[in-house]
Amino acid sequence: MIMKAIFSLLFIGLAITCTVIAQDTPYAKFRNQHYKHGMAKRDCAQKMNFINHRYYNNRCKDVNSVIAGPNTDAINAVCDHAGEPYPKGGRVLRKSLLQFRVITCTHMGGSDRPPCDYRASDSMRYIVIDCEDNLAVHYEEGNIN
Repeated sequence: MIMKAIFSLLFIGLAITCTVIAQDTPYAKFRNQHYKHGMAKRDCAQKMNFINHRYYNNRCKDVNSVIAGPNTDAINAVCDHAGEPYPKGGRVLRKSLLQFRVITCTHMGGSDRPPCDYRASDSMRYIVIDCEDNLAVHYEEGNIN
């Protein structure tokens, strides 16, 4: 009886540990949703299927913007020396001083369940992000000039 209780407690502890480990940090979630090195317009469906499966319970997200590079260091630098304060809605976000290549994937309508069809657009824009501990954690918008 005692062994059964010990194994039950160990199993519960293991299940809780696995659940905590499996959850993304805010930075990891940002990276998964809004960054892909060298992304091209043709990659929208693949990227969006990953995002829809991982974060949206297999529902088709309407719009998502993906920074196509060059690397996450350049994006995180916006949180510091490569960005400027950008007040919005009572928060102070960061706007990049340089433009980034951004692919925007837009759901073409129809069912909100997979398979999801996306139209892609490609542009250079200043990105506006939210940061925590000098890491990007939220993509707010892109300003095209």
